[in-house]
Amino acid sequence: MASRQTVTEDIKTLLKAGALPREFSLDEADYTDLIEAALARYSKDRSQLSYQDYAGDGAAYDFALPVSWDGALSVVASVEYPQGEREPVYLQRRDWTIYARGTSAEMLRLLRLTPASGETVRLTYTLPHTADDTTATVPNNDLKCLAWLSAAEGCHILARRYAQTNEPILGADSVNYTSKAAEYTRLGRELERKYQNHIGLKEGDTAGPLGASMDWDETLSQSRGDYLTHGAPGER
Repeated sequence: MASRQTVTEDIKTLLKAGALPREFSLDEADYTDLIEAALARYSKDRSQLSYQDYAGDGAAYDFALPVSWDGALSVVASVEYPQGEREPVYLQRRDWTIYARGTSAEMLRLLRLTPASGETVRLTYTLPHTADDTTATVPNNDLKCLAWLSAAEGCHILARRYAQTNEPILGADSVNYTSKAAEYTRLGRELERKYQNHIGLKEGDTAGPLGASMDWDETLSQSRGDYLTHGAPGER
């Protein structure tokens, strides 16, 4: 099963860590930081989706956000109501809001509808990816690009270390340091491009979490068309 350790070993291979002089080597905390930074970036490009169902009672229009909702990173992908139709029905952005955003009272509020008893509201939302010593939420076919992205930043760190190191006594070593800085800079750019190509991004772009992290009033989802947003068949 994929884990943080699996990705760490891939990063070490990409960085040729075993051949690094001790003074330039990365420690385990460095690798952890590299993976966490890459996960944050990857989560913006390809967040995982989860959902929460709420039972209507004919009176409630406020619903507590899921326990797993991340106040800093989660966004609403869709609000389906009534849930369970053969052709899913999604509310328009103007029909709901995240009330009291950023506070302990944060919740999903339906602005124009009150679900009746027996009806269900389904909130689909994004979650950041995680990785620990035993598991990772990143799909197996994306693990290699997580390692590429982590190693790309590692390359930039190593390039800076080589470039900022005082010149040794031997001039030949000094030239070698400069060469190593350039080598890691090139490798970092190459790994970044490999990540972007795998994800399907152009340089400088961000894909967004499966087409979900956007203002539905302003932008249509690239991956789902307007089916979740405005005027699609089955939309209330």
